[in-house]
Amino acid sequence: MNALWGVVCTVFATVAHAAAPSPYAKAGDEVVNSVRTRFFDAKKAEAWAAKHQGYGAAASSAEDFARRTNEALAELGASHTVLYPRGGVGDMALSAIFQEFLRLPRVEHASIGADIAETPAGFFVRHVFAGGPAAKAGVLRGDRIVSVEGKPFRPGTSFNGRDGRATRLSLERTQGAALLTFTVTPRKVNPRREWLEVQRGSSRIVDRGGQRVAYQHLYSCAGTEHQEALRMALTETFMSADALVIDFRDGWGGCNTEFLDLFNPLVPFFTGIDRGGRRNTRATTWRKPVVLLVNGNSRSGKEMVAFAFKKHKRGTLVGQRTAGAVLAGAPIRLSSGDLLYLAVSDVEVDGVRLEGSGVAVDVEVPDALPYAAGKDPQLDKALGVAASAVGRR
Repeated sequence: MNALWGVVCTVFATVAHAAAPSPYAKAGDEVVNSVRTRFFDAKKAEAWAAKHQGYGAAASSAEDFARRTNEALAELGASHTVLYPRGGVGDMALSAIFQEFLRLPRVEHASIGADIAETPAGFFVRHVFAGGPAAKAGVLRGDRIVSVEGKPFRPGTSFNGRDGRATRLSLERTQGAALLTFTVTPRKVNPRREWLEVQRGSSRIVDRGGQRVAYQHLYSCAGTEHQEALRMALTETFMSADALVIDFRDGWGGCNTEFLDLFNPLVPFFTGIDRGGRRNTRATTWRKPVVLLVNGNSRSGKEMVAFAFKKHKRGTLVGQRTAGAVLAGAPIRLSSGDLLYLAVSDVEVDGVRLEGSGVAVDVEVPDALPYAAGKDPQLDKALGVAASAVGRR
């Protein structure tokens, strides 16, 4: 009897286990329904949804669900269509951009103050943010991050819970050489606040061939505060400069059409003259040479600005063709906590569709990131092009 009861229990347990719904089935259904009802191309959305209905049930883990989802979404061939796993770098960044829309009281993550690129050869530091923990520790552009506290580096999780704590990084600066150890102290920060700090901290004027060239890195253009910070730099910090380089590489888009007003030559400048005849001329827009530094990760609103600059011959584009990622996206929080970014509208700029094509540069400069030892040939070229443009306008 006991043996028989054991068999019955085993059968019931097996049936119950088999009938238990996958924890990712619901989230997968939410992705499918979102694509079907909101993706900008209704015909493609319906065919995709029919093909992938129920796909989430096959996922075995959160990581597997994200992989399956992004492989499926890639079939749509659209920008601004990706799943950002909960708590990852992309999730934190997009949540900060859409914080009010998503009604989030706080968005913070542990940051070492660096933008890190994933390549087939590993994870390389692409940008070291001025004044951040990585910069203070001596980390350089081109360093390959091997491990954090002795464990293989994972961009979404390696610094979680380590804010305010000294943390050991193992880096490879020269290919094949012995690893270097650096100690950084991650800080908890809102990504948008960090990006604004990056922008302001990057501001400088350098001498290039006898010309004073101003530089500012706009890692993100999402939000009016970035445009306002650039406006203040143009009308105050950079007034003595002869030319300007704006770095649009990597990061996030978001620039709106009003960004172009900062460079509108039709806006008059004004000269005040006091009773002693002293003149004080102050321009509210930038009229001197401009170089936009772009690459294959310059996206969305940054591409719109680049397109307008090139079309109206307002500045020179240096670097590499932009991403061709100009669809309008909307964030959708899933029950799993992951964030779905979905293209909900097509976009044309002056009647031109940039999606999938991007904007070609005037001066092509290939990137050279791995083991760069802090060097940045694209930036060097942009500064040189800006300096050479002085006096030719």
